Amino acid sequence: MRRLLVLLVALVTLAATTATLAVTAAPSYAATYPTLSSGATGANVTSLQYLLTSRGFSTAADGAFGTGTRDAVVAFQSSAGLAADGVAGPQTLAALVRPLREGDRGPAVQALQVQLNKHGSTLDTDGAFGPATSAAVRSFQSGNGLGADGVAGPATWTTLLGTGGGGTAPGTTYDSLSEAQKANARTIIGVGRGAGVPEQGWVVALATSMQESTLLNIDYGDRDSLGLFQQRTSQGWGTEAQILDPVASSKAFYGVAPHTPNPGLLDIAGWESMSVTRAAQAVQRSAYPDAYARWEGLARDVVAHESGAPAIP
Repeated sequence: MRRLLVLLVALVTLAATTATLAVTAAPSYAATYPTLSSGATGANVTSLQYLLTSRGFSTAADGAFGTGTRDAVVAFQSSAGLAADGVAGPQTLAALVRPLREGDRGPAVQALQVQLNKHGSTLDTDGAFGPATSAAVRSFQSGNGLGADGVAGPATWTTLLGTGGGGTAPGTTYDSLSEAQKANARTIIGVGRGAGVPEQGWVVALATSMQESTLLNIDYGDRDSLGLFQQRTSQGWGTEAQILDPVASSKAFYGVAPHTPNPGLLDIAGWESMSVTRAAQAVQRSAYPDAYARWEGLARDVVAHESGAPAIP
C-alpha cells in the first residue's frame, strides 16, 4: 500500500510538472505582431519579404506589399497549414520568424537588420549576424526590458515588428508621404503655430514623430507607447485618449498641454540652439538618442511645403 501511495504521488508530481511545462514552454508572443496586407509599405513589409525569401518563397525586398508579396504570403500560408488569405497577420509572422544569433547568415538576418535600423541602428543589411548586429540586438533588448542575450528570439521579434512605426514609412521628400502622414504633419505644424513655436520647433517635432511613428497616429508601441510621438500613459503623458488625439499629443510634445505636467520642447532651456536630435531627445528621452537626426532633411522639406498650415489653438 505504501509503495502504491508513493507511486501515485510520483505520478501526480510528474503530471503537474508536465502541465507546467505545457503552459510555459511555448509562450504566445503573436498577439502583438502587426497585420500587413496589400498596399502596405515600409520597414515591416521589407522584413516580411526577407522572411518569405528565407523560407523559400522568394520575393523582391522593396518594402511595397504588391501582388508578388501577396502571392508569396499565400504560398507560405498554404505550406504552413494556415488560412491562405494573403494577409500577413500575427499567426503568419509568428510562423515566419525564427531565433537568430551571432554567426547566422541569410535573408532572415537581413529582415532582422531592417528592423533594428527601424529602431535607430545603422547596420548594413548584409545578412551577416556579426558583432555589430549582436550589439544592436543587445542594445534593443536592454532598452525594451528584454533579456539582453543577443539572441533574436520570439519576444525580440515581436517587439521589433510591433513597435516603432514599421508601417507606411516616409522616404526623403514631402512627396513621398501618404495623405495621412501629410495631414498629421499639418496638425503638428498647426499646433506649433498656434502655440507661437518658431519653425525650428516644427522641424524638431516632425523629425521626432517620423522616428517614433513614421508620422502615423498608431495605437500600439513599446509597452504602453501610443500615438504620433509614442507617448506613454505610465510616464504621465496623459490618458490613452489624450495621447491618441493628434492635437493633444502635439501640444504635449511642445509643452503647452494642460493635461500633462511633463516638460515639452518649450520647457527645455536653450532648445533653439541645440541640434534637432538633441532637442528631440531632451523631450523624448529615447533609448536611441541619435535616431532623430536622420529625419531632419525630410522634416525641413515638410515645413517648406506646409508652412502655411492654419494655426490650431
